[in-house]
Amino acid sequence: MRGRVGRGLVALVSGAAFGQLILILATPFLARIYGPAAFGAFSALVAATSVLGPVAALKFDVGVMLPKEEDQARRLVRLALGSSLASSVMAGLVIWLISSTPMGRSWSLVPYAPLWGGALVFATSVFTVLTQAALRRRVYGVVASRAVFQSAGTAGSQLGLGLLGVTQIGLTAGFLAGRLLGFVPLLRVSRPLLSRPASGSYRETIREYIRLPTALAGAALINSIGTNLPLLLIAAGFGEIAAGEFGMAQRLITVPATLLGASVAQVVGAELAELLRERRSGARRIYRQTTIRLGMTAVVVGIAIIALAPLLPFVLGDGWSRTVPIAQAMALAAAAALIGSPLSQVYTIYQSRATALIDAIRVVLLLLAWAAVGIYGFSLVEATWAISVSQTLGYILLWWYGRRLVEAHERTVESG
Repeated sequence: MRGRVGRGLVALVSGAAFGQLILILATPFLARIYGPAAFGAFSALVAATSVLGPVAALKFDVGVMLPKEEDQARRLVRLALGSSLASSVMAGLVIWLISSTPMGRSWSLVPYAPLWGGALVFATSVFTVLTQAALRRRVYGVVASRAVFQSAGTAGSQLGLGLLGVTQIGLTAGFLAGRLLGFVPLLRVSRPLLSRPASGSYRETIREYIRLPTALAGAALINSIGTNLPLLLIAAGFGEIAAGEFGMAQRLITVPATLLGASVAQVVGAELAELLRERRSGARRIYRQTTIRLGMTAVVVGIAIIALAPLLPFVLGDGWSRTVPIAQAMALAAAAALIGSPLSQVYTIYQSRATALIDAIRVVLLLLAWAAVGIYGFSLVEATWAISVSQTLGYILLWWYGRRLVEAHERTVESG
């Protein structure tokens, strides 16, 4: 069992790393073909759809791995796909309504943005549902390959469309093409769960898994708002060129946190879950040691971002000079994310109801920072610093309450 889990973890991390590497290698070429304004319009649209994408299936996708009965899993897959379709239509309408506001001004530069937005939400949600279906069968190699297929499809399509002169929708269409290509390795292994259930009631399934849409979906929505709101605020306050520069810096400096954070989160989650199952102590030690190791890594990553940021204009080409101070301002939050994000696994392991509250406070901190931007008339770089500081405070709060959860668990184990 441990060997299979270990091999699965290696496969997932390797697939994610290779997928990210493809996107990073393509970035200098894409930056020269499209420019900051096109990147800003694309990034704003993706950020808007990324708010709804993770919750479009109403979290029925999370339940796919839980039932023992295959027909129950099939009903959950169908509920997730139906919810995804309805959510994508609603997303398109919301994007259309907001397009005339300052926040939607940037993505309105993408022709037929509401249609693209709805399609992106649907594709992202279906991609997640199929991934959960594949994970139910524990075919980790197939799940790992989806990231490579998706990244290769995205980079290849965006480059090809850009070279053909389709610059208005090239980034968006390429991103959607990559999502669809990511379906390829998943469809074969997921097909048994896509067939019609032989028996059972959807009403009973919804009643049994009602906490998924009523509790988890709300918490996930708040979390995704906090993650994507910074770029949307920058687009609303400073326009599409600033959004493109902000989005490019964000795209490059979040790679360490994305790769290392995901792998550490999986390991920490597995270790804490085992202690919880066996009612053994040791969670406090794991939390402390992981904090120290991630903290040392975060310092190195933060310093590296600040030191290497001046190279960005040479890598990206003309028109990207402001990415240097933007990336340096983001270094603080990127370092904090490297610590706080992986350790946030404790909220899931201990099924803490505080998750939504903590994420809501983080959104409030971000909005307070943006209020300061408006009151004091901050520049783009100053606004980025304000956002970075607010995000850092949010990660500190996340880490602090996570430590409290671990200590409460340890006290329960030691007393009982």
